Amino acid sequence: MPKVEVIDLVFPPAVVARPMDPLLEHLHASQQQRVSDAPSAREWVTESVAAVILLAACAALWFFAPHAHHTNLGIIALTVVLYAATWQVTFDVGAGTTTPLQLVFVPMWFAVEPAALPLAVAAGQMLGNVISSTRAKERHHWQRVLIGFPDSLYALGPAVVLAVFRPGAPSIDDVPIYALALVAQMCLDGPTGLLREWAATGVRPGVQVRVMVWIATVDSALAPLGLMAAVLMREHWWAVVGVLPLVGLLKQFAKERDDRITKALELSHAYRGTAQLMGDVLEADDAYTGGEHTQGVVELSLAIGQRLHLGMQQMRDLEFGALLHDIGKLRVPNEIINKPGKLDAAEWAIIKQHPGWGQEMLDRVGGVMADAGRIVRAHHERFDGAGYPDGLKGLEIPIEARIITVCDSYSAMTTNRAYRRGMSREKAIEELYRCSGEQFDPQVVDALVWVLSEMGEPATVASITSTPAGSSGRPAVSAQAA
Repeated sequence: MPKVEVIDLVFPPAVVARPMDPLLEHLHASQQQRVSDAPSAREWVTESVAAVILLAACAALWFFAPHAHHTNLGIIALTVVLYAATWQVTFDVGAGTTTPLQLVFVPMWFAVEPAALPLAVAAGQMLGNVISSTRAKERHHWQRVLIGFPDSLYALGPAVVLAVFRPGAPSIDDVPIYALALVAQMCLDGPTGLLREWAATGVRPGVQVRVMVWIATVDSALAPLGLMAAVLMREHWWAVVGVLPLVGLLKQFAKERDDRITKALELSHAYRGTAQLMGDVLEADDAYTGGEHTQGVVELSLAIGQRLHLGMQQMRDLEFGALLHDIGKLRVPNEIINKPGKLDAAEWAIIKQHPGWGQEMLDRVGGVMADAGRIVRAHHERFDGAGYPDGLKGLEIPIEARIITVCDSYSAMTTNRAYRRGMSREKAIEELYRCSGEQFDPQVVDALVWVLSEMGEPATVASITSTPAGSSGRPAVSAQAA
């Protein structure tokens, strides 16, 4: 008699919302943790080097570039304060944030000497950090105020362009010069930001590229509005405060974005909790299927996924798929699951339906669980196309499913069952290699052996080389995991 399903107790069938992208979730969590911690020694070294470069560049500009002898300190002070106020409007993007600073930064081009422009920006940023740290609901470490000084490196690009061309008062006629200044800002901001993040935290530049592209897009869109404010400053120097209503509007948008991010994170946690709960239900139903076996498959699968450099979304799908690969067995009668012996043809036909049943159950949850369901359905496919339920072959089988197939079989062979004792790890590895290229993806088998050796498992050279990968021969029954 089929068992009662528990899916509807976990999520209503209609829920299909999507959580945050795993990569952005990881970067967001890292950023949130960093602001409350004191800077590491690695961050101090990186930012100190950047600060020295910034000061040296400003000194060179002051020495070599012509500059006026009279500067309106009132305008400088006003723009610095406005910069600090605008700094409070933050949009979280990956491991960093972006703010609508172009609304104030462009007017600063004409209020501050080029050589002093990066220093004025740094003053505005540090003042903004003090304000945001004071207002923060959660503690921001005070040293973050100091370490933020070289964040104004991006201002060097426009400063150099303005020092070279000296366009004078803001004018529409000089738009090509302003466009060049903006391009210089992007060309400096992107590479220096990526390199500093890499040096300070180890986040690879490739991970941050799409974040920097998004930030550059925002800056480019706001720069014309900043130029309009600068043009108005020719008549009334205080006209730059006219950007504040737009800053306030963007502040509301930022709050709504934060709320959406919070909900997306909550949804991610809910999906993960749901997967764990379903795994607990499976373990309560059958200690082998949902307990030692499943946890072993999850651990090995994730280690192999890292070895094969899967993306973070693939790793999430792999984790959920490995955790729930046998969830369809909840529909299989206990007398078949726990039968102490070989199954007859009718019982085997029922067992072979569990991948499809698992997908159906996860499809009813929807969202990322449906992605895991695609993997669950394919975890009994074979590399040679002789598997079930769809007869997929080779690379047609999702890589996550190919990983789970190998780990599932290895765990099944090395774990004690009601009707037999598990075989040794050496014998299991030998069996995996014997079936490599037919039942299993050879690349995944090699990765498993590497992972086992890293874990300190006795995967001997003899067992690895005794049978070449991709060898022919009918797979033994011991390599099959129901």
